[in-house]
Amino acid sequence: MDRTDGHASQAAPLTLAYVTDRGLFKPSVFSAFSALKHAKTPVRLLFVGLDLTDAMKRALVSLAARFPHHVVEPFALPQDWLREARSPKNFITPTALGRMFLPRITGGRVLYIDGDTMVPGDVSTAGAIDLKGRPIAGVRDFTVQRWRALGAQDKLARQAALFGGTVSLENYINSGVLLMDCDAIRAEPALQAAMEDMKAAQGYPTVDQDRINLVFNGRITPLDPAWNCSWGRLARQRRDMAGLSVEGATATPRILHFHGPNKPWQRLRLSTLRKGGFHILRYRRLMGECERAIPELGAL
Repeated sequence: MDRTDGHASQAAPLTLAYVTDRGLFKPSVFSAFSALKHAKTPVRLLFVGLDLTDAMKRALVSLAARFPHHVVEPFALPQDWLREARSPKNFITPTALGRMFLPRITGGRVLYIDGDTMVPGDVSTAGAIDLKGRPIAGVRDFTVQRWRALGAQDKLARQAALFGGTVSLENYINSGVLLMDCDAIRAEPALQAAMEDMKAAQGYPTVDQDRINLVFNGRITPLDPAWNCSWGRLARQRRDMAGLSVEGATATPRILHFHGPNKPWQRLRLSTLRKGGFHILRYRRLMGECERAIPELGAL
């Protein structure tokens, strides 16, 4: 049943959250399928959807039936919450800003995961990561850290100018995976209001990401790159971030993130194969397994 009135109940020690609309629904289900498959302890999956069809809701029922030891809880994202949400990029919809409302929807420890991901590791352990008293955690952004490693001062200067020099790019995170202490955020009404201010988020080139880095400036705990691994390039991420402190260190990728305009479920391009051809093949095998397990997806 969809929940649109008040806070969703905290039924597990860790909540995994996806926020999607019709366009990214199937990839989000693929990712959620992989997350539930590899979670070694029970988790609660909060699937926040904007304007989902009845067929999509039936697919979520099948997802829940496939993993009865986890809790799958849909939530209908109210249209009016995103009334002032905007996106300057055609491959990122304004629905991406829906993650800003997670503390309004639920409490407790929440691991938000983008829909263009695959989860080959156990993410249930995220509940035990030390946030160092901060309300949010994330992985330093792959592209910005590449610029830092290569000494691309012009690009770094343009990025810094978005924030008037107030945000340290050394700790600038990618918003594709966010570990939130939603109780801590809700305990600060001004912080939650800033997070939900869709008008203030307008104009940022990365939509939600720049806004998150600004709102939580100085209050973000950096996570090990394995929690938001760029196309499987974990070794490169770690080289680029050498010497920087992280929490949640783990040997192998927990979450693979296929960020950017080209996706592993689309027509293959040489540029994307060079990023991570092996992981694209893994993703496509996952697609087949998920569609066999949830036949409703085949009609979408």
